[in-house]
This record gives sequence, structure tokens and C-alpha cells, in this order.
Amino acid sequence: MKTRGSRRWRFAAAIAALAMVVATSACSFSGKTPGPDASQGGVLRISMIPVTTLDPAVAGNSSYGQILMLGLYEGLVVINKDDPLHVTEGAAKSWDISSDGLKYTFHLRDGARWSNGDPVTAEDFAWNFKRILTPGVAGKGTPSYNAQIGIKGAADFMTGASKDFSTVGVEAKDSSTLVLTLDRPNADFLVQLASYWALPLNPKAVEKNGTDWSQPKNWVSNGAYTLTNFTVNQGATLTKNDKYWDAKDYPITAVNVTFNDGGTTADLLAYQQDKLDITGRIEADLGAVTSSNVSAQLVSSPTNQVSQLVVMSSQNPVLTDVRVRQALAEAIDRNEVAKVAKPSVAGPSLVPAAVKQSPDFKAIPSDASHAKQLLAQAGYPDGKGMPTITLLDYQRTPWVEAVAQMWRDKLGINVTIDVQEVGVYGTKRAELHGPDYVGFYVQTGGFNPPTLLSNALTARGSAPAMDGVNMMSVEASKQYAQARAAGADAKALSAILDKGRLAENARVISLTDKALGETDPQKQLGLLVDAQTARNETYNTIPVLWGGYNLLVKPRVKNLKPWYYGSVYSLKGVTIEN
Repeated sequence: MKTRGSRRWRFAAAIAALAMVVATSACSFSGKTPGPDASQGGVLRISMIPVTTLDPAVAGNSSYGQILMLGLYEGLVVINKDDPLHVTEGAAKSWDISSDGLKYTFHLRDGARWSNGDPVTAEDFAWNFKRILTPGVAGKGTPSYNAQIGIKGAADFMTGASKDFSTVGVEAKDSSTLVLTLDRPNADFLVQLASYWALPLNPKAVEKNGTDWSQPKNWVSNGAYTLTNFTVNQGATLTKNDKYWDAKDYPITAVNVTFNDGGTTADLLAYQQDKLDITGRIEADLGAVTSSNVSAQLVSSPTNQVSQLVVMSSQNPVLTDVRVRQALAEAIDRNEVAKVAKPSVAGPSLVPAAVKQSPDFKAIPSDASHAKQLLAQAGYPDGKGMPTITLLDYQRTPWVEAVAQMWRDKLGINVTIDVQEVGVYGTKRAELHGPDYVGFYVQTGGFNPPTLLSNALTARGSAPAMDGVNMMSVEASKQYAQARAAGADAKALSAILDKGRLAENARVISLTDKALGETDPQKQLGLLVDAQTARNETYNTIPVLWGGYNLLVKPRVKNLKPWYYGSVYSLKGVTIEN
């Protein structure tokens, strides 16, 4: 029997500023912010892109997991701040793993309390697992739990194929013992369990208040902080929870969160005006940051992020031809693009160099001549006849503008950049677009944790979608869109995907499923390499840059260690000096 362990994978660690945004987008949410009080840890002022929900059952944008995991909730295990490839104790004080790697027995700590003083129990966690797996819990959103994580019976319960939760591998043996059973070994399970999808809501608060459970007046949670203010598109205030079992290791008294939809420009301005202690992620325009008077305060996480272009679904078939997608990928001079995105570097593969458990994957060459040949073979010599390619983004991003210009100059095609606010961006990237809207959405995605297994889960996703590796023929996409509009369930939509994917995408999914089903670790690794190689060669997702999360951090903020998860950093042990 293994105790408190998880498999270790080791890895190595612009253009001028954009137009000014209105000052209100850079101001602190709660108005006049109290000055730091060193004796109490002080008030930390941070920024992130807007979030609209605080429900762990719903998949959200990059800030979503961050605000939840700053300390509002605590899962069974948490990421180890000093060794983030591993987890450490959270609500569970210890755990045992069966010799076959299928059964995880968690022992909850006696001192774990909800913010209302009630004890945190194994039954509370079991209730939450049932909730996150219940069909429809995410409403119109995407469920946060990915069935490929492998909790026994979870996939069937999520789709409604089974309505008996006793068939799911979740059991509260008693008030302090929770047993989770997998249907196959998963070396990344503990790290995945530390993600936001596994964070618990207070069952009594949800049952009493219904959809209003997340209102600050009704808020009950088990983390280092409680929610005292929350306003969509404006911000939130987190206040220290004195009932938290490890409160002494979270000296920050309160956290003022500003939701910033103004991109790097707004964050940089607010930081320079001393309205923020920590910016949100500022990868979009690092050139403006590195050329500013605060460039020395730039802090980066280990490199495992890929800034990439993901194909959208369209009734225009031009991008269903792999030669066109490959031509666009090869026409990008990544070394030149990286010059406007420092400290990011050229990213010629979907697998960043930080992922050390596999051989180097073949790099996409920068070859404009071959790109033009491919385009001609596809029927678009010198770009003639090519429709306008759209790049969808939620902010102005210099490296995206650089890519667009390269395609115009080297391939002779028209390119437009469609910048939308975050909510519209999220909606548009998932739509089936008309014949006059075809292209890619801009995304920075990471390997969390930095293993091929974790990335394989993204190929399957937590819910059906028709972008990226799921790209289908135009007819199949229409069928999918019609079925989704008619309210088809996940099982029916997945069936359309499985029949309609382009041949190269179907091969990726087949190889991925084979890898995920393999129980021998070495054989699985080989299959994961095969699946990732096939995925790279579809060019449904075009890698451009590799980098880490980038933040500006005031020198008075001490002991902050950015990591490579979507939560970006932990507040454990973080202090503010006067």
C-alpha cells in the first residue's frame, strides 16, 4: 500500500503599450483600499480577468480556478507550494492508495471546519461529488469534471446512462473517511484532485439558499478566506476565515480582487499608479511591460504554457483541408514573433520543452516557400480565392497581430482580428459560424500537471465541443449545432462527434482513448507519445509561443511563488511589508 504519494515527473524549469482604457477598469473594486498592516498580514490588491460564477462544478476562464483556489475553498488535497509536482494535506490529513492504484482512502482532519463552525465531513465531500456529476448542474456552461480522470462510474452518471449514484466510486465510510475508486490507474489523480472541480460547497448552504448560495450574505466555505463582496465584472473581496484549521499560515488579512477586462494595458497602468500589488496575467503585451519603468518587478512561473491558435467551426470548408492549416502553421516565423512577446520564446510544438517525460517532438518549421506550395496544392495559389481568416481574441495581443501580418505578407491572404469582451469571446469560440467567418481563436493553454497524460485529457475534454481536435466536416458540424440547439444531451452530441470528425482528428481520438485505457505505465507513455504526435500533425491547434504565467509583483509582497497551474500562485505564507 502506498501512502501520501504521487508519481513524480521532473521538468526544467512588443509592440508599444495599447490605447489607454478608462480609469475605472484599473481601480480597486472596493474603492479606497486600507493600507497594509504588517502585524496582521495586510490587504492584498490583485487583478484577474472577470469571472461570472463561483461554482466549482462549472468550467470557466483562466481566472475562474484562480479565484476559487486563492483560499475560498479547500479540497481533500492541495498543491504543495514548495514542490508543485506533488500535493500536500488539505481537508484530508492523510490518504492511502491501494497496491493496484485504483482505491484512494482519505482520512479527514479533526480540525477542518466550515466558516459557520460546522465540521467538514466525508459526507460533505460525497455530496459534492454527486452534485458535480449530476447531469445539467453546469446549466448552459461546461461541466468542470473531465470523465477521463477516471472515477469509477462517473462517466455514466454524468450522461444519465446511470441514475444510481451507488455505482459511482465515491463512498463516505464514516464522517472522517472518504473512499474514491478509479476504473483504471491514473498517475496524475492526486494533482487533478487538487484542482477547482474537486472543491467542496457547503451542502446546507446550497440546499437552504438554492442558486443564491454564492451571495456573500449566504456564503459558507472551508478555505482560508470567506467571500464578503462579489460583483460581476467589477471585483470581489476575500476576508480571512479565522475558523480555518491552518489560518496561521495565511497571514494576509484580506484580498481585494479587481476584475479587469482591459488587458495588459489596464493592469500595467493600475500597477504603476500603485493600485495593485499583483497584476493579473500579462502575457498579452509583455513588450509593454518589459519596456516600462516596472520591468524589474516582472515575475514568471515555470514554463509550461503554449500560446496557440485553435481552429473554430465554420460553414466555410477552407480549414477542413489539413494542407491549409499546415501552410498557416509553417508561414509563422516564431523567432520573430517571440521578439514582441518576451520573455516567452518560440513554441514550435504543442508540447513545451518543460514536459520532460517524452522525447522532443518534431518542430514545425518556419518555411514560407513550402507553405505557399501547400496553399497552391489546396487550390489557393498565392492566396487567391482564400477567404478572410479571422483571429478571435478577448484583448489586443501583439504576437497575434504579428502572426496576422506574416500571413498577409507571406501568403497573400486577408486576415482580420476580432477582439471581443471575455463573455462574447467564450461564446463565439464555441459556435458554428457562417461561411463568412472562418479562422481560429487565441488561447494560452498549459499542461497542468506538466505530463502527457494531463494533456491527453484535453483531447477528450470535460464535455462535447466542435472546435480544435473535434473539428468535423461542414455537414457534421451543422448536424451537431442543430442537435445542440434542440437540447441534445452529451451522449448524443458525442455520438455525432465520433461519426463526424475529420479523419486525422478521429485518429488522434482513437490513439488517445487507447492510451487512456492502458494500465501499464510504460506502455501508456508510449501510446501517449503516439497520440500527441498525431495531434501535432493535425494543425487544428497551431502552437506559436512557449512561456509561463507572467505577473508584476510589488517588492513588498513576500514569499509569492508562481507555479504552472491555473490558480497561478498560493497565498500560503505570503506577507506584505509596510
